[in-house]
Amino acid sequence: MSENEGEDLSTSDIFSGISLPEAEELDDKEYNIPQVEAPPTLESILSEDVLCDHDVDLLLSEELSQLSAMPEDGSNTNTEEDEERAAKDSTTSEWMKEPPLPAIKQEAVLHHITLKGLSAQITSASNKVDAGTPTAMAVCGIIAIGTSNGLILIFDPSQVLKLCLGSTSLGAQYGAISALSLNNDCTQIVSGFTKGQILQWDLETGKLLRTITNVLPLGTTVLNIKFTDDPSVAVCSDSTGSVFELSFKRSMGTKTCEARCLFSSDKGQVCCVEPLRIPEDFLEHPAAQYSLVAMVSLKKLLVISLKPVLQVIHASPFLKTDPYCIPVLAWHFMLIKECVDPVLAFCRGSSMTLFHVKCTGESLECVRIMEANHQYDIVNVKWMNSQTLLLIDPVDKLHVLDRESQEELELLDLPDMQLIHTSSFLRPLTPGEHISPTLAEIGEKATYQSVCTHGGETVLLGAKSVHVVSLRSWEERINFLVKQDRFAEALGLAWVFFNGTAKAVFGLSGKKQKKKAIVANKVAEMLLNYVEISLRRCPEQGKLEIMEEHFQKTIPLCVTCCFKFNKTDLLFGEVYDKLNHNAVALGVLFECLEPYILTDRLKDITPLVVKELVVYYEDRGMLDALESLITHLDITTLDLHQIVLLTRKYKLFDALIYVYNKGMNDFITPIEEMMQAMENALKSENTDELVAVGNKILVYISCSLTGRAYPLGVISEDLVPVVKTEVFSCLTRLHSKNADPDEGPHPYIRTLLKCNTREFLNVLALTFEDMQQYSQAVEFLQIITDVLLKVMLESVDFTPSQIGCLFTFLARQIAKTENALFVNMQLFDQVLDFLCNLEDGTRHTERQQALLELLQAGGAIYFDEDKLLSMAEKMQFYQICEFVYEERRLYTSIVGCYLKDAARRDQVFGYINDIITRADLTNEEKIAFQNEVFCNIQELLTLSPNRTAMLILQKFQDSIPLIMETLQQNSKLLFDFLHGIFNPRVEQWPFKDASLLNHEFHEMYIELLCQNHSDQVLGFLKLSDLYRPEEAVKIVQKHQVYDALAFLLEMQGNIQGAFSVLLEHMKSRLHTLTECGASAMGKEGPAIHSSDSGFVQTVPSLLKQTIGFCQRASGTLDTQQKEELWFPLLDLLMSPAEHLQSSLPDQVINSLKALTKDVLEGMAAYIPLTDILQRLIQDPVYSVGNYGEIKGIILGMLDTFVYEKTLLEATKSLLNQDLHWSLCSLRATVTRGLSPAHKLCGVCTQQYNKHRAGATIIVFSCGHVYHTACLQSSLSQQEGQQGEWACLKCLSANKKWTSITHGTVGHKAQLSILTELARQNSDGFTLGGRTDLFQQADFQLKLAPPPLVDST
Repeated sequence: MSENEGEDLSTSDIFSGISLPEAEELDDKEYNIPQVEAPPTLESILSEDVLCDHDVDLLLSEELSQLSAMPEDGSNTNTEEDEERAAKDSTTSEWMKEPPLPAIKQEAVLHHITLKGLSAQITSASNKVDAGTPTAMAVCGIIAIGTSNGLILIFDPSQVLKLCLGSTSLGAQYGAISALSLNNDCTQIVSGFTKGQILQWDLETGKLLRTITNVLPLGTTVLNIKFTDDPSVAVCSDSTGSVFELSFKRSMGTKTCEARCLFSSDKGQVCCVEPLRIPEDFLEHPAAQYSLVAMVSLKKLLVISLKPVLQVIHASPFLKTDPYCIPVLAWHFMLIKECVDPVLAFCRGSSMTLFHVKCTGESLECVRIMEANHQYDIVNVKWMNSQTLLLIDPVDKLHVLDRESQEELELLDLPDMQLIHTSSFLRPLTPGEHISPTLAEIGEKATYQSVCTHGGETVLLGAKSVHVVSLRSWEERINFLVKQDRFAEALGLAWVFFNGTAKAVFGLSGKKQKKKAIVANKVAEMLLNYVEISLRRCPEQGKLEIMEEHFQKTIPLCVTCCFKFNKTDLLFGEVYDKLNHNAVALGVLFECLEPYILTDRLKDITPLVVKELVVYYEDRGMLDALESLITHLDITTLDLHQIVLLTRKYKLFDALIYVYNKGMNDFITPIEEMMQAMENALKSENTDELVAVGNKILVYISCSLTGRAYPLGVISEDLVPVVKTEVFSCLTRLHSKNADPDEGPHPYIRTLLKCNTREFLNVLALTFEDMQQYSQAVEFLQIITDVLLKVMLESVDFTPSQIGCLFTFLARQIAKTENALFVNMQLFDQVLDFLCNLEDGTRHTERQQALLELLQAGGAIYFDEDKLLSMAEKMQFYQICEFVYEERRLYTSIVGCYLKDAARRDQVFGYINDIITRADLTNEEKIAFQNEVFCNIQELLTLSPNRTAMLILQKFQDSIPLIMETLQQNSKLLFDFLHGIFNPRVEQWPFKDASLLNHEFHEMYIELLCQNHSDQVLGFLKLSDLYRPEEAVKIVQKHQVYDALAFLLEMQGNIQGAFSVLLEHMKSRLHTLTECGASAMGKEGPAIHSSDSGFVQTVPSLLKQTIGFCQRASGTLDTQQKEELWFPLLDLLMSPAEHLQSSLPDQVINSLKALTKDVLEGMAAYIPLTDILQRLIQDPVYSVGNYGEIKGIILGMLDTFVYEKTLLEATKSLLNQDLHWSLCSLRATVTRGLSPAHKLCGVCTQQYNKHRAGATIIVFSCGHVYHTACLQSSLSQQEGQQGEWACLKCLSANKKWTSITHGTVGHKAQLSILTELARQNSDGFTLGGRTDLFQQADFQLKLAPPPLVDST
């Protein structure tokens, strides 16, 4: 079959010159062949649309299905509710003006048809004339099908039966046809049979040419038979795996056949044979002279040449894979590196490999070029074209694969096809037949004879039908999507064809530009149809929002395609004419053009379109977008009168500038227009408009004076000098155009300075910097300087900051021009007097900042430093003083500036640190600066004690004693200083630096801490260890800091003393609490007063501290000492009436009971529960049966008892089981009989029964036997094996040997573990010690989650 379906009729000329017998030569009644009145042609069947309606629906997306369901007459089927909802959604959702072309999610690459006429004739012949089922097929312009009863049916491209070769009697003699092959010109066909015979037929006469019975061994099946390029040579393989070459010759009028064995089954078994068939276009290729044949055995791939001599071109063995994987081969010519060469596709299992056969001189070379693996096994492979392959899996699914990327383009499932497998005739028919078991197993899946390809079409032979699959042409693939109303995807597919990235392309040939032109013309046709359908389906009766939403889905895509496919002439031609009749559609088109205009991809638009576009944007109020569009359009397409009126009306100054500059070369009028707008904004106090217009005119002035066009581009070189002169003259005009009588001089400069002095001066500075190469730059600068001074100094409307900005600008310009700019220096003194005016106390910060900027810009050289410093000190301009002191290197004075300046006091520490770390300071400067810091130490401490302390500790550590002596008179500052160093609440606590101080400082800090923050003493004692414990005890005892005292006593080992301190402290707190409660009893209510709530909160925390102490101490005490520790604390809380002798309210009693419960829970781990329970029962509080408060304790004791009982029973059960298992294992081991597997000793190699008298032998479970003496002497030489018996031959260096009498290897019984523990305990082993037993994996506890319980 041909590659192009439209050329099927022309391909039938392959039969020209072949005189097939007429159909009436066959007796229809004899063969019972049904009559077909009008048999369908193959061309008509190939052109059929085989997709059913339900298949099309599956391919349609939901959105496109809804679009398709819309009636073409434009009637609106939506309800009012739907219209309102759609209108609401359209106002909130944003639509894309430049949408990308969508990617194709699902595309039909394959064209599949069923040859119904041919299939019906095969079925009829099988049922009515006993032709048998189809077994093999060959295709080459005609279709030949062999049957199981030995018949060959020949069909032409019109599916008309032309010949029936063979007979049922022949099939009964030779068996089923197992292989078929046609030569290149379709004049001969060769057939192989299951019993090994080979027949050659003449298709012109229908006569039998040769009967070959002596080539294959008797009882073998012809598995493959293929013609080569030479019609007189064929290759075949049989079921034993041998391959033969058949040479058909005519000698003395006699037809003969000579056979040559190419591969013998003694060396392997060949499954598949595939000769290279050279197409007519490549007959001159060097490979044509070699007659290449590829074959696959069970172990390797071979490529051989039959001419001029038999030789192996390539041989590659397989990796270890499943031996029953089906190997398949397929040849194709392909362009590789500007050379067309044959490529072999080889598949086996799920892998596919491509080999390139290169012709280098007079030799051939086979190179592997690609290898890929897939998720399925491959039973057949065919080339659709040079870039596309067709793979078939075991379940008859067709996979279309791109060769380069290995991407699967389409999956076609044909479950009812039932491909014919080789297994149908790879079964022994007689006992003498020889069929390889491996080949028989492969034959269960192989489809060598049921899949053929010709002319880009693949024919598949099923049990009852014949199918043809081919690649759709590029145009068919697009039309297929268009028929389903998938226009967006169709255009996306066309774009892929246009840019050359499409896959499985068929029917698009020629050079790159020609291909693009063809695709673009197709797209133009599609776009016109798409626009017509969009207009026809528009809901004209609906609301405006619904109509806009409709066109917003279609027109942007059309515009995108027109630009991508270079069809803008179509857009502004036929498409524009069609949309011009619908105002809504035309408006959407204008908005779609916006991104292309703004990115300068669209400039050439007809003036009529531009005029309508401007009107549309004005009517819609989209003025900002319109202004941006105008500045990007070609000036020749604009109606200047329309644009000027529009820009003045809506103050679109960017567009105004663009029109005047580009259209009229007028750079002055825009300045005048914007200046007038700024004056109006100043009068109306419209700040937003003033800022917007002011910023715009500043940028415009800067661009014009530097030769750049606004807003984009550059000014032509011949206009640059003229533009600069005109703009500069306009700015410095004495009066504006049409000026009022009361207008002041230089109105433009004055307006710009009032709008934003700093930015205007910055623009001038940047402008003159760019104009340095301009000859008149200094002249212009001098003129503008004089104007600025005149305007600002003669007016009272400017602030000190603005005056400062002016003189900063002047100072910088004077420095840049190297004093070429003339400015009266007395003006600087006037500015200084103005900024440092004591009578004007307003804007202090603004004045200082203005003067500072002037000095930093280089203006200091114009002032007397002494006068400047004096005036700055009077005005408290500390930053100015710092500037002067910095110039004089008076760093000590700068410290005072920071401390006096309230806004910068916190920055003094950073400044001090910077100065100290400077490398350019002299020793005198360092000493003076250090003294200055010490002199201000008290003020620094007041400002931040922590930062001051860290500064002294890190930078002036040697001077700490001096500082401490200075602060002795002020205990508050002394504490702040030490607290900054030792503060335990600081993260991270600077213990590393603080440890450099001796114990005297630490003890001094402890005493000061007791006086000021007694709650932090304990924290500091825990962190520091540089104090003397005895002195610390005296200090905290003096100040009655009980928690710190208890901690120190505990550290000294005085447990009883520490407990006594805590207990007494607890008694005092409880006494205070109960007194507060008793006093509350005499008042109106029993509640404790809020002023005493601190005692209530302190007692629990103190109790928690006491319980923690008792728990720590209990770890080293005996039982009696523990009771002496815990029970006094319990008695204190349980017997308040006895110890405190006070009647308590209920609130206090409840609090005490809660505290008692905490003590009980804390002591339960150290005191026997029975003793605790007895103590509770004896308490008077619970003697009357009120056990609610201790109910939890009692229940906890019961739970503990149950748990321990369960644990004991489980342990007992485990011990019994392990004991039983150990005894059974030992009994089985010692009673098992062992038989030696060898008669020789494994050491001395002598027979074990012929040794000296009285010698004993050892037999292992592995069967090896040794003399006891020999084994003992050998084991004594092995490292680590003393005292153990081991088989020397089974002993490995990296494998630990375990005696068979010690249990199963790798397992250790629980009884053994407990025995080892008992032995180690008897040797002084403690649970706190380390042992290798606990490190073993068998001893680790492995927990699992509890099982799920079904609530139902």
